[in-house]
Amino acid sequence: MDIADIVMKYKTSTLLEYTSEDIVGPIFVQLLRKILEYHSEPPVEVVVTDFVDALPIYLHQAELLNINTDFINDISVIKVGGKINVGNVLYKVPISPYPVYKARYGEALSNIMAGKDDRVKLNLQIGIDMIMNLFDRKELIEQIHDIGRQIIQNKDVINVVFINVEAVREASFEALPLLRLMFPIVLQLERGGEGFVVKKSVFPKLRGIRGEV
Repeated sequence: MDIADIVMKYKTSTLLEYTSEDIVGPIFVQLLRKILEYHSEPPVEVVVTDFVDALPIYLHQAELLNINTDFINDISVIKVGGKINVGNVLYKVPISPYPVYKARYGEALSNIMAGKDDRVKLNLQIGIDMIMNLFDRKELIEQIHDIGRQIIQNKDVINVVFINVEAVREASFEALPLLRLMFPIVLQLERGGEGFVVKKSVFPKLRGIRGEV
């Protein structure tokens, strides 16, 4: 069982933790390709939320390993900060005080997902850890709470959030435990990104499972 199988079989939001030593780009590209190719019935509506140019960094890593990334050009992207446009960028949300960012991002995501009730809806968020240290403590806790609220209230959208645990710990000692609390499934990359382990799951059969990426 790989990461795409877990996400699409259980259709629940997943936190994917990694460190600065892990090579995440190829994992992201392969996850996205497998979801689109092997889990196409019912159809999948995919949005990538690209915080501060994480997406071009991920694609560069994959391309260095001769992994084809051309299909990303057709993927809907919400870009938060950053300057390098990759994918089909539909909305750009400037880095701004949290209430402004929250309203603009929520509107962008709602507009993309509107009228897609016949599809499995997936929001892959990458690089969010790079903006967490821009908010004060109150705003950071509110941001994490809002992620949990999205998981609970918008059950038709599967959120897969890639998070650099080192960066999150630098932002706040509370942030990582709270994020782990919010997500029904937590995966951790191992061996530089070559494998993963299920560290937390509400589904008992998943707990402790290891797999290749």
